[in-house]
Amino acid sequence: MVDLLVGSGVEVLALVRTAEGARRLVDRGAVAVRGDLREPATWAGRVADADLVIHAGLPRMVPPLRSRRLTRLAREAAHAAAVLSDVAVGKDVVMASCALADRSGPLQIAGPARAAEHALRGPGLRVVRLPWAYGPSGFIADVAHGLSMKRFRIVGPGGNRIALIGARDAAAAIMAAAAASPGVYAAVEPDGPTQVELVHHICVGRGALRPDHVPPAMATMTMGGPVVRALTADHWVDLLPPPGFVPSQSWRDDLLAALTPGEPRPPGA
Repeated sequence: MVDLLVGSGVEVLALVRTAEGARRLVDRGAVAVRGDLREPATWAGRVADADLVIHAGLPRMVPPLRSRRLTRLAREAAHAAAVLSDVAVGKDVVMASCALADRSGPLQIAGPARAAEHALRGPGLRVVRLPWAYGPSGFIADVAHGLSMKRFRIVGPGGNRIALIGARDAAAAIMAAAAASPGVYAAVEPDGPTQVELVHHICVGRGALRPDHVPPAMATMTMGGPVVRALTADHWVDLLPPPGFVPSQSWRDDLLAALTPGEPRPPGA
């Protein structure tokens, strides 16, 4: 997102909690503002100068993810979003949310994102729901790292369809939503892989051995129930993308290259 905005000549003020995070953002051309989303005293004054506020500060969900911890993360996400909503009164706000759902509705892992959506208010709100994004970090990068280290196994039969979006496309979708009417949108590649196809694609590209399968109940012990349910569900997204947005990336052509800018780190690293 920072690369896209800075490359378009936009001045970016980025809220960041750590010195290392600030250094990385400054290196990419942003102005780093140190602080915590839940504590507006250090950053609220900077919002007045902004033409657009992008909320991409959902809590990190590191496996093993249990239902009780997910409930706590949902409370934290709602609190942070409510603080932002109070500060950004009268501003256009775009939120990067979670599109992980099946035909019955949102998956449990989407709980914190949906709680934040409900806490945000204002007539200028746009929400972009995103599935798992592939890039040099995130869940798909963690899966690739686990496959290289022989620490990831296909969960269940693996024939379920996984919804994906390239990280560059996710940023482009957020910017398309910023120029669109307020509302809720989604950005998903039209032809996502099955879990087996995704794993085998990464293994071929990384020269890793194809893993065997593990029963979902066993995987729950190491990943947590919400992650296993998200990994084994048939993902279903029925929202339209922001007007004018068409994915430019394809997991078949771009996923492996998207992982290479930095070696993916294991969860919690």
